[in-house]
Amino acid sequence: MIQSVVLAPVPCVHLESASSVPGLSTSVFFGSSHEASPPLPLGVPVFIYASIPPHPLFKPGQYSWTGILGSVVRAVESGPRAGKCPDPSRRPPTAEAKDGPCLYFWEVRGLMQLATPRGLADFKSKTSINEVPRWPVVAEFDS
Repeated sequence: MIQSVVLAPVPCVHLESASSVPGLSTSVFFGSSHEASPPLPLGVPVFIYASIPPHPLFKPGQYSWTGILGSVVRAVESGPRAGKCPDPSRRPPTAEAKDGPCLYFWEVRGLMQLATPRGLADFKSKTSINEVPRWPVVAEFDS
C-alpha cells in the first residue's frame, strides 16, 4: 500500500539532545528555513535522516528515526525571539541554543529510533530521489 510520508534531515546532535530530555520525544519541534511545497500533511509518518557526521547516530544513506507529523507552526515573527519556535520547551536544547532563524517548525510526535533503518531508495519524492533531502519533503512509501 502506497502512503504519503514526510522525509527530513535532522542533525544528529539534535536527535541525541531530544532523546536525552525526559518526555521530549513525546512531542518535539524541529525547524526549517525552507518553505515546504507542497505543504506538509499532518498525521503522516515522518522518516528522519540523522545528518551532519561524524556522530554515533549517523547512518549514511538511511532514515533511522521516525514519528508522526503532529503540527506545523510559523516561527516567531519579531522581537528578540524572531525566527525561533513559539514554544522553546519543546525544542531539543542544542537546537534552541544553536540553530539560526527558521521559517517554521514541524512537530514530531512519538520520536523514536527505528530498529531497522530504511534506505533512501525505499522512498519516492519529486524533489529527492535516492538523495537526502535538505529540508522536509513529501514523499511516497510502499509499505
